[in-house]
Amino acid sequence: MARMQTVIKPSVRGVIVFTCILLLSGLTAGCATKSPSPPPLAERSSARAKPVSAKVSGVIRTARLMIGAPYKWGGKSPNTGFDCSGLVWFAYRQHGISIPRISWQQFGAGHPVRRSELRPGDLIFHKVDKSGKSLHVGLVTDRGTFVHAPSSGKHVMESSLSNSYWKKHYIGARRVI
Repeated sequence: MARMQTVIKPSVRGVIVFTCILLLSGLTAGCATKSPSPPPLAERSSARAKPVSAKVSGVIRTARLMIGAPYKWGGKSPNTGFDCSGLVWFAYRQHGISIPRISWQQFGAGHPVRRSELRPGDLIFHKVDKSGKSLHVGLVTDRGTFVHAPSSGKHVMESSLSNSYWKKHYIGARRVI
């Protein structure tokens, strides 16, 4: 009988260890990625239609690396956080591209682009308050999304271009590269 208990204890211990490993791997898997999975093909816009240059790819990659950074009004670095225009300014600056720092100035940079002609790397603008004084900017990606720093209390994120809120508040786009 003593021998039988010895055989049972290791197998119970093994099951407990195995269960713990499964639980830990499940918990850490959720922390492994910062950016959301791409939207379904039906959601992807023409932003994916043309090949992306190495420079544009780098700007998008830099913006995506900032996903999760805190929003900070006037912020323009990963150390302090970002506001929307600071994020875009930072991503471009890291690749030697000079654009204005403030969103309404960015709205005058480069040349206008129709929504139907958006490409990765374009700046996309939204009017986000009722008075029309606040101009929100983000960076169009190759996934039918844009990276942006939404508002106080939130973090840099990637949102779908086909999201109804952003579609409703869209006011224009600019191409600077």
